[in-house]
Amino acid sequence: MYLLGYDIGSASIKIALIHAETYDLKALVQYPKHEMNIISRQRGWAEQHPEVWWQHVCHATQNLWDQVEIDPSEIRGIGISYQMHGLVLVGHDHEVLRPSIIWCDSRAVSIGESAFQEMGRDYCLSRMLNSPGNFTASKLKWVKDHEPHVYEQISKVLLPGDYIAMKLTGEAVTTISGLTEGIFWDFQEKRIARELLDQMGLDEHLLPETVPTFSNQGRVTRRAAALTGLAPGTPVTYRAGDQPNNALALNVMHPGEIAATSGTSGVVYGIVDQPIYDSQSRVNAFAHVNYEENFDRIGTLLCLNGAGVEYSWIKSQVARSGQSYVDMERMAATVPVGSDGLCMLPFGNGAERMLENRSLNAHLMNLDFNRHGRGHLYRASLEGVAFAFVYGVKILQELGLDLDVMRVSNDNMFRSETFSTTIATLLGCHIEVVDTTGAIGAARAAGISGGIYGSMDEALRDVNPGKIFEPQTNLGHYAQAYAFWESHLQFAMDERADGRRSLLGGPEGQGEESKKEIQDQIRSVTTSKLKLNAANELLAEAQTLLANMEPGNAAGEVRELVQRIAKQLDQERLWEDFEVHFDLLHDDFFKKLNAISPGLSVQELKMCGYLKLKFSTKEISEFLNLSIRGTETCRYRLRKKLGVGKGENFIRFLESLTSA
Repeated sequence: MYLLGYDIGSASIKIALIHAETYDLKALVQYPKHEMNIISRQRGWAEQHPEVWWQHVCHATQNLWDQVEIDPSEIRGIGISYQMHGLVLVGHDHEVLRPSIIWCDSRAVSIGESAFQEMGRDYCLSRMLNSPGNFTASKLKWVKDHEPHVYEQISKVLLPGDYIAMKLTGEAVTTISGLTEGIFWDFQEKRIARELLDQMGLDEHLLPETVPTFSNQGRVTRRAAALTGLAPGTPVTYRAGDQPNNALALNVMHPGEIAATSGTSGVVYGIVDQPIYDSQSRVNAFAHVNYEENFDRIGTLLCLNGAGVEYSWIKSQVARSGQSYVDMERMAATVPVGSDGLCMLPFGNGAERMLENRSLNAHLMNLDFNRHGRGHLYRASLEGVAFAFVYGVKILQELGLDLDVMRVSNDNMFRSETFSTTIATLLGCHIEVVDTTGAIGAARAAGISGGIYGSMDEALRDVNPGKIFEPQTNLGHYAQAYAFWESHLQFAMDERADGRRSLLGGPEGQGEESKKEIQDQIRSVTTSKLKLNAANELLAEAQTLLANMEPGNAAGEVRELVQRIAKQLDQERLWEDFEVHFDLLHDDFFKKLNAISPGLSVQELKMCGYLKLKFSTKEISEFLNLSIRGTETCRYRLRKKLGVGKGENFIRFLESLTSA
């Protein structure tokens, strides 16, 4: 007795065959071996042909039979995971009317924003938990406005997984979870969002009938069986978008649990038990796979378009022929944290929701032909994506999502120690790597509604981490490299905003002034990093000297070492330098603090700085060499000195100093 799972990605099709009773993986097939093409006829566009997905599904399934010797009739259920937010349009004979507008296409951003403003931000966020943004509904509206001849022929609007299920079964249906990812669902009324359809002038009858996520959703037709080798009548019993399905595969099903992936795109996906939303729409919320049980399982999703696609681009364009990702990782590991000042922004794959739908493009900064080689490019590329993850998770933390453990699968960028260690260290969390894939998760899920498993817990009972990445002790190096990267990100966003202001007739010279100011800030961070590197080199030298010290000469060598350390580590001067650089980056933060309460100690100023940067109490205690209780006492005394009332949020008070 077996279960089959398909994962329909934008890069490839993956199939997993598992034994239903032993959970053993019998085969894992990927097709094609190279990444599928994305058609980009204009800047910001991204399309793929659904017929190509289906052809690859057929080829991959036929390849499966070459690897295993089982009777296809022994497969008791098929599960489907698929790339989210895509738009597939079919006519009355189920023929595809145009290429699919896929998840990373950004042509409909302005349409979604217009609907957001016209319907009202509060209405959209409270009802749909999202702005219509660049999701499926907005893409459908784009087709109606720009290709009315296509719109008139539509019989059903499908998601990529709905299309593959239709090709297998002949049934054009979807799920509530699928409707939510298209922004077609009203969470408050628990029905189709008819008000959005009316606002956009879209026909409700174009949406397919809904079926439960876990249910008999149709059976393999004779035609599909002939093309794939599957047995006619095999039931399709599960479908879900790739991120909810990835969370299921990792056994992330309950509030407070978090899943992450970094394939073509990067995602952090956390479960909550009530509707939440981000007022700036940087984070999106969708129905989780188990939402329908009590309408109380919501997945909060933060997406990074430029993730694995950035690193695969580096591999194809920079790496030598035949060089693998393992080879690249080995070279990246020889480069110090921060890549010797080489810095990369990975935002080159369309509009980024977490950057408020900006399309920044990718940036490579500070390339020095005399210092930087391929290893630096590899590490800067990995760090760029890792830093983008950290930037995004900090947004989720602002919304109240707690993070202790991040669970990831083993088939994406998290296999890289450089990548995972960077994220774990900066976020102070453990990253658990589970030996599973989206296709395996879909296969397990297929056994639930078929009665093979009595519950979700039974289907996922042996999902355990095989490897754990833990935070490193040299947080300072990572924090400084991240601050350097973030300053470049801010520069790029401000530069784009200045360009818009210039086009709209903004004050002349304003963009140049802003650019110069941020360049000065970046220069200051660079100077600070170089000083830290010098101190690290001295400490490494001291370690070697102490390890090799001859007992008879110990006194003289220790005296010399103390003198050299004293010369290098002038604590007062280092603090003054840090204070100047911090004020440059944070609008005279310390000057404003001293104006409110003159005479604050260096420790108290440092405490304020760390709180401003949103470090945890545990992290601050390590920085200040204090106990947790001592740190809390210092924070309490600071509140009193600065006149922060009992009910007032201390961190917001500190943030207000730089916004005043």
